[in-house]
Amino acid sequence: MMKKILIVMLIIGIVALAGCSTNNNSKTVPIQNTQVGQNTNTVAGIDTDKDGIPDNAEKVLGTDPLNPDTDGDGINDKEDNNPVSFDGNFVKTTGANDFSIKEVLVENNYDLVAKKDAPDHLEIVLKNNGRTDITNMEVLYTIADPTTNQEQSYFVPLKGFTLEKGSEKSIHIDTTQGTDHFRANPNSIYYTSTNELQVSVIVNAQGHLAQEGSIKKDAGGAEVAD
Repeated sequence: MMKKILIVMLIIGIVALAGCSTNNNSKTVPIQNTQVGQNTNTVAGIDTDKDGIPDNAEKVLGTDPLNPDTDGDGINDKEDNNPVSFDGNFVKTTGANDFSIKEVLVENNYDLVAKKDAPDHLEIVLKNNGRTDITNMEVLYTIADPTTNQEQSYFVPLKGFTLEKGSEKSIHIDTTQGTDHFRANPNSIYYTSTNELQVSVIVNAQGHLAQEGSIKKDAGGAEVAD
């Protein structure tokens, strides 16, 4: 992984230098309104999530430019040998079997909070069959592309999410913001591959039995709101 990052950053550096070169017939243009201490980094050097990898290199590597730990395993992307494959310590929870995965959606999505159709994304519909609210939940999901044999996995803590007793709620793992929405990697194969994909999820909740589900995503890539 480190070798790949170095190669990508070298290419970016060469392109940036090429863009700065001029021929003998070009005129020198003075820099206007430059102040001492002003950030003059080029686009090639912008690193929004401060993980040591420029944003445009993250797109090449398939990592998230807004998340320094794309797969959620606790390792900075630049130091991670496979930053899109969770290899942390994940143990399925045990306990009361009082919540369930009603449905896993990757197409034909609907946002219950916004009350409108939504672009295709990973949506997990949960139901609390018990008598107490459930918190401290987390999701581990895997995306597999049988055509290319690529596989990626991501760990997502559901911070601030509560599955109230007797309720049915959806978790949205996507690139938008809002209630019950959690960050997805926009450069994952979910968004970049047009092949058929197999998506599997495990939902943990401390003190409750882990629940699992899976679904196939049709070939063609993510679509706009239905």
